[in-house]
Amino acid sequence: MNANDLLIELRKFVLLKSGLRNIDPAHCKIISEYVYQETKNYVSETTIKRFFGFANTLHKFSLFTLNSLSQYIGYNDWDSFCKDKKNQTTSVQSIWQDLKLKAHAITEVSLIAKKNNSGVPFNTTANRSFFYPDFDYFLKNNYQFTTVSAQPGQGKSILLAHMVEHFFFSENALYKNDIVLLINSASLNTIIQNGGNLKEWFLKEFKFGNLSELISFFKKNPEKREGRFIIIVDGIDGHLARSHHFKAFIDFLYSIEENNFVKLIFGLRTDSWINLQPAIYGSASLTKAWYMGLFYDEDTLSNVPSLNVEEVLYTLSQIENRIINRADVSLPLLNQFKTPFWLQVYFKLKDEQQHLELNNPLLCYELISYFLERRVFMAKKSTEKIFLLKKISDSISEGNKKLRVSKEEILSYINCYPDAYEELLNAGIIIEEKRLSTTIPTEIVRFLNDDIYTYFLFIQITDKFEYKPGKPFFEHILNSFPGQNSQRDHILNWSIRFAINRNEIAALKNIFKLPFSNREKNSAFDFICSVSKYELSKPNSTFNKLSIGTDFIDLMTTGRTMGNLYKETIKNISENVLNEDIQIMLHVIECNINLIDVDKVALANTMQLLKRNYKRLNELFPINPYDLILYFYNNLINKPKESKSLEDKIVKLCQEIDQSKPRRNEEITSAEILSYRLVLNALFSQKNYAGCHRFVMAILSKYPNIFYVRYSVFSPFLLLHLGQTYIKLNYFKKAQRIMQFVDKIISSDYTYYTNFILASFNVFKASFYNATHHYEQALIETNIGLSITRKNNFKMLEITLLLSKIDTLKHTEESEEVSSVIKELLNFLATHKLSMPDYSNLSSHEFDHTFKILKSYRRHQNQ
Repeated sequence: MNANDLLIELRKFVLLKSGLRNIDPAHCKIISEYVYQETKNYVSETTIKRFFGFANTLHKFSLFTLNSLSQYIGYNDWDSFCKDKKNQTTSVQSIWQDLKLKAHAITEVSLIAKKNNSGVPFNTTANRSFFYPDFDYFLKNNYQFTTVSAQPGQGKSILLAHMVEHFFFSENALYKNDIVLLINSASLNTIIQNGGNLKEWFLKEFKFGNLSELISFFKKNPEKREGRFIIIVDGIDGHLARSHHFKAFIDFLYSIEENNFVKLIFGLRTDSWINLQPAIYGSASLTKAWYMGLFYDEDTLSNVPSLNVEEVLYTLSQIENRIINRADVSLPLLNQFKTPFWLQVYFKLKDEQQHLELNNPLLCYELISYFLERRVFMAKKSTEKIFLLKKISDSISEGNKKLRVSKEEILSYINCYPDAYEELLNAGIIIEEKRLSTTIPTEIVRFLNDDIYTYFLFIQITDKFEYKPGKPFFEHILNSFPGQNSQRDHILNWSIRFAINRNEIAALKNIFKLPFSNREKNSAFDFICSVSKYELSKPNSTFNKLSIGTDFIDLMTTGRTMGNLYKETIKNISENVLNEDIQIMLHVIECNINLIDVDKVALANTMQLLKRNYKRLNELFPINPYDLILYFYNNLINKPKESKSLEDKIVKLCQEIDQSKPRRNEEITSAEILSYRLVLNALFSQKNYAGCHRFVMAILSKYPNIFYVRYSVFSPFLLLHLGQTYIKLNYFKKAQRIMQFVDKIISSDYTYYTNFILASFNVFKASFYNATHHYEQALIETNIGLSITRKNNFKMLEITLLLSKIDTLKHTEESEEVSSVIKELLNFLATHKLSMPDYSNLSSHEFDHTFKILKSYRRHQNQ
């Protein structure tokens, strides 16, 4: 036995003594304690990690360490352990078995290092078994070598480790007689640092001068061969970047004699493979000996496909320790995780920071930020690296398939900071490729992925506007990036995150006021909600319990009426904000959400919080919202209403508004919007349609251009309310004009409207067509509205539309369907444990009797 064989034996016995079959880094501390208890010699946890290959070994183990470990397993010292093992070794062991033992020692250490370097625990990684038949085909057929080539972060090293275990090392391995020698960068570094070269090392370890000599020996003595000799070399890209190592590697390939039992596998980055290709394609013998592989892609020069959805979900399930389904992960994140590298970043981020849900779109951006912060902004030469990345992003253009730039264009910048550029390549942030489609093959540079490129485009914008995300900042985004484009979506999301990080909430209003598309505005609002919740949960955030102000309330008031994410955000922030006035405003918004949600319990709880601040509510709002909310709550619980005093307050408010001087749209406050919305709903619920009309006209008197606002949901709300009022007052032509006007503004892509507005518009149109006896059209609008409410969980609107559908069907030849829809309505109420409040019935007065019967039946059922 040589020194390596003896160390392997010692490792095995230390594991046996410690009662461990397998070992991971966490066990090293335990073993250190066991050794101390047994021998009273302290061998540190770090030394144990080095001994088992979990940390780089730059020197030999001390005699103290070896003696201590030998004593731990029952020997006097290391020398007596070595003598005992040598005596046990039989002299008749075959050359093949001797080679196998030595190779096994090296491979074991390399495999442990690979597992330890895995960014996520190795046992959580997908084994990519679809690749195994391809590898098996290479082993069984007459090829000399193959490459596993991929971009950084594609998981080639982990794939190689899985293949070594599956084919050669596991309990049920297919080819246990084969010798497998796994050499990685750590092994090579150790040889080079110890002043040796590969030839000397090979001779020392395997007693053959080189691989050709070994091949010749077994060709002459085939009876001594018991299997195949498989050499896997990975992580040598840094060595191949040096010309003398690259030449030695090519010479090594040329020197191998043709045979059918030595197989070479090289794990390479694609930029290394680019440089190797000419040498291989220039030699007929090497081309013949090279196995390209089933998955080789000529464009990317890679044969490691991205992870598929099942592999991503498997790893996530292992990390989260629960079953993760496709629906649990946002689509952009699922696509990001198809590059295994991002799973590693997620694992680290999850361990270090507040956990973000996998379905939260913000997680994509936090992963990129976390990665770049550590690899660029906090790394050595960060100033030079940031400069280079900005220049590269500035120079990039759209290629045939990827965003890229000719290396020649940025050569002057590279020459200024060659070391920083090399480190960016090694970190995998940027990638060099060959463009072979041109007359003369040219080198091109691109980012690891387009999202990192987009981030540096965004950084350029922040520089240009001196970190001030105001109106010019967002106008630049609008004018510089094409609409309906994922790049503009990403830039907007980075901007939202940037503004909230800096607590510059007012700047975000520009997204809604500028002509971004309605889809972009809705996506932006959702992202604002996601970022707000996350920032509030972080320690030391600028957007915090103390700093949330009226600008945030303005966004929440004008940006939504209802929605699950909106509801969660309002509740989360109202529970944490410390400014009492802001908290009161959020509680009023919460009550409005609870009314739409027909949630009596949540409404009662929030009303209790508001009641404590009744006096302050009078000061903050033009009319006390608690009185209005109490009216609706009584409506919900079927309590008799004493509304005379409320009516007087509304009349007084109406007069005050009407007598106000005309103002600009920008002057309307969130307190006014919330109050006006509640007042109009209350008047409509009381069937005081004339009062409704007077109130809308009073608002128009104070804000003459309010109907022309295109950045707030209050304007369409007001229009639809006026339209419903006209229907009730039998002003059908006026109602029709409102319907046409709303239809026109919604058809403009730049008007901001939400799914709640769309469903409310369907309610309005269904009411109009019912009132004008166009029942078929009313049914169409009702069904469209129901499809929206069901997708978005708008409970009150769903009840309204089902009541409208019953009313419509009673006037059509489809009257036999009435009972079916009644059953559907009652099932919906029972499933969600809801009552049927008066304010949900917008149908004609002729329907009131039917409504009372349905409501009475519901009440009876509840008892």
